Amino acid sequence: MTLWVLGGLALAAFGVWWWQASAAAQRQSERRDVWRRWQASVTVAASNAEPAPVPAGDEAPADSTRAATPSRVPPVSLLNTRPVTPEAAACLVDLSDSLPRPRAVLTQLLLAGDDPVELARVVATDTASAALLLRTVNSARFHLTRPVSSVQHAVTYLGANLVRDMAIRHALALPAPAHDPAAERANQRLWRIGYLASTIALAVARHQRWPSAGALSTQALLFGLGDIALLAHHPGLAELYAPDYGLPARVEEIQRRLALNPAMAAAHLGRVWQLPQELVRGLGASLTPLAGGPQQLAPDLLAPVTLGYFSTGLADVMLRQGSCDPRTAVDTLLGLPHAFFLPEYLAACGVSGVLDALAQPAAARRLNAVWASTHATGERDRPEPSPD
Repeated sequence: MTLWVLGGLALAAFGVWWWQASAAAQRQSERRDVWRRWQASVTVAASNAEPAPVPAGDEAPADSTRAATPSRVPPVSLLNTRPVTPEAAACLVDLSDSLPRPRAVLTQLLLAGDDPVELARVVATDTASAALLLRTVNSARFHLTRPVSSVQHAVTYLGANLVRDMAIRHALALPAPAHDPAAERANQRLWRIGYLASTIALAVARHQRWPSAGALSTQALLFGLGDIALLAHHPGLAELYAPDYGLPARVEEIQRRLALNPAMAAAHLGRVWQLPQELVRGLGASLTPLAGGPQQLAPDLLAPVTLGYFSTGLADVMLRQGSCDPRTAVDTLLGLPHAFFLPEYLAACGVSGVLDALAQPAAARRLNAVWASTHATGERDRPEPSPD
């Protein structure tokens, strides 16, 4: 009798294992199908786009349009915002208490969209923002032949998107890490990524003919808000933002140290600062593509989170490579472990022809201008040497 019972239990266990293995194989097969569809769209778009110039001393890859399948699922388990542990709650309250509140003009900037006239009006009403904008646009990094004297002229010259991004950064009033060179470099790099991501997101959103392209661009700009805020309050995290430190490892280490992650920090600050609810929800879900598929997101968050995650990742890769070459950067990004689920998100949004979007003359000019102004040296990110 005992042998019959044991045999039955063994058969039942084998059946459960077989069902789980079959389901996992089916999911993996579906993921490969999604990947192949996305890879095909990348290849077709690349074949229609003009080749990007290769900087002197760099060799073009043999096949820069082929997207390599990521090697593994990123082993990241994201901490949930609910329930928040007492340790995380204390860290979040301490974070928001330590940072200055944004300037009053921030809400108007977030709602201004990409209307150049409205944007110029909003910026001009805030004396400090207008002065900073004019000082920045007249600085050496823009190589002007004659000075810009008005906000409207600055918007015309730089474009509404970059002006809005610069004004939002100033209005946030986030302090840069002081007396810590590594943290200062990391802070500047995060803002460079934000500016590039915003420009990429705007081009893709317009190519997809999505409404509120300006809002999606702003979401991409602020995708790193949690990282920037945490770095300002915890400059010791700077080592995690070195160019050779991967996103999965960074998120896991921040969660280990602080019992929270950058997405939780950004959402908390957004609530405290009373930012638009759609923006706060998007920031809170910004790391979702790192740990799972698009079914985890509410339908209205799919486009902003996907576009923000993709644009931020692409901007990061471009800085690592040291060249404004979206074609090569897309190929590299889609082969990274933290992009494992990204093709599923892009397919779920119906995004295609990314390289076509970035190759459009107006979009390419904007991207090259932002690249030149935020990465003037044109040098590739390099990891710092380890101390012996």
